[in-house]
Amino acid sequence: MKINIHFEGLNHEFTVEDDAAVFDLKVQVQEKLGFLVTNQRLFMDGSTMLNDHNTLLSYGIVDDTTLSLRYKILVHGRPNRRGIIKEYELFVHDYNTVADLKQMLNFEYGIDIRIIKLKMGNDNLEDSRKIWDCDIIPGCHLRMV
Repeated sequence: MKINIHFEGLNHEFTVEDDAAVFDLKVQVQEKLGFLVTNQRLFMDGSTMLNDHNTLLSYGIVDDTTLSLRYKILVHGRPNRRGIIKEYELFVHDYNTVADLKQMLNFEYGIDIRIIKLKMGNDNLEDSRKIWDCDIIPGCHLRMV
């Protein structure tokens, strides 16, 4: 069966067996797009995350279904008094903005986003920018300041 993965504004086509597990599809995504299986999350209808061990059919996924791909990035917090830096894991989609990342940090980790800025390298990231336009790609590391 043919499955489309929506990423970077494009639908990438994959062919899998009818009884394929989600993991099998992720392996193909890794081979074609270069994202490690562990850095991927696949979603159906934008909100249902697919479990690696379940079959695509168990979710009602049939030929020519389109799924969306989210990928993992890491955000490093400020050092605490002992110099320990906490790491926050986010699964994002290429259409997310920097402001969306801050909202995720607030929702998932309770971080007060009114007092932080996100940086990549030495560059401050503007809230209105899409993350893909900022070169925030799978495996990327950001810092909170």
